[in-house]
Amino acid sequence: MLKHIGAAVGAALLFAAAGASPALATTTGTEHSSQISDVIPVTCDGPGVTSFSGSGNSVQHFTVNNNGDWFTTTVEGQVTLKTLWHGTWGTWTGHLQEWFGSEDNKQSNVQHATVNFNGTSTADPSATLTLHGAFTQTTSANGVLVVNNLTFDCR
Repeated sequence: MLKHIGAAVGAALLFAAAGASPALATTTGTEHSSQISDVIPVTCDGPGVTSFSGSGNSVQHFTVNNNGDWFTTTVEGQVTLKTLWHGTWGTWTGHLQEWFGSEDNKQSNVQHATVNFNGTSTADPSATLTLHGAFTQTTSANGVLVVNNLTFDCR
């Protein structure tokens, strides 16, 4: 998620720098990748960082125009995931799905993500992990944070 936020900020700065020039036409694009990785700013035990990497499908769609920029990323595949759970750092392998989106226009900014993982421990294959996370953050045109929700559940 943090990587996606950084990409959005970078794109916004690039297009803001062009703001002094004539109006920009709408630009759209799609990017594909078979390598997937991300960092999630929370663990199964709370504060910290959960990370994953592996292979599968990643597709990002984006649109940029004079009103702002919008993009979504969908990720699906087999990964190795590392998280803190029950006080111990563990490594898990399994199937992951992640969706991230950002809408940034003159009226507001919305960022949202969902991640699901089902896997087994690399140290003890009889141990399983099911993880679900969801994040939504909305900022008004006045710069006021009006929605800030994060849920992260591990079983």
